[in-house]
Amino acid sequence: MKDMISRIKGLILTPRQEWERIESEDTSVLELYLKYIGILAAIPPFASFLGSWLFGSRGLHTPVVAGALHAVAQYALSLPALFMTAFVISMAAPYFDGRSDDRRALALAAYSYTPAWLASAFGLVPGLRFLDVLGLYGIYVFSLGLTRMMRVPKDNLDVFTLVALFLTVAMAALHAWVVSAIAPVQLL
Repeated sequence: MKDMISRIKGLILTPRQEWERIESEDTSVLELYLKYIGILAAIPPFASFLGSWLFGSRGLHTPVVAGALHAVAQYALSLPALFMTAFVISMAAPYFDGRSDDRRALALAAYSYTPAWLASAFGLVPGLRFLDVLGLYGIYVFSLGLTRMMRVPKDNLDVFTLVALFLTVAMAALHAWVVSAIAPVQLL
């Protein structure tokens, strides 16, 4: 836990230096999921569920069972969605003169999602949901990590970052659609 907090602090406050440390690590996919992704990826669905269940939205509250089921489905499907995003980033890297490496692409995606995962905690508090916008800092974190993790030259950095952003938005839309098809939530 202490390592995770140190990693989060580094990615938020000194991302350039943190990517230097990450680049030299040899973290396995399983270790990344168990010690980092699995924990932080739980923040968005459960913060959103608890916020809508406890405080509601426009006077309407999420039913406990439906909301919990929706949060579990959202969490469970976010784990392979992140892996698929990383896989596509890895496959696209050679087209931008980078290097294809699935493990490093997963680390890049996971660590770049950190600001968005943390910002989603504002879903707990009514009226603060707009602060989710702070998660956009992850785009900057991603662009700093791209050259180190995927060996993309600086000349191709902006275009690849836009491609990855488009991919991430498309994957998030697909993820939301599948989750709502599996576990729809009605407000009461």
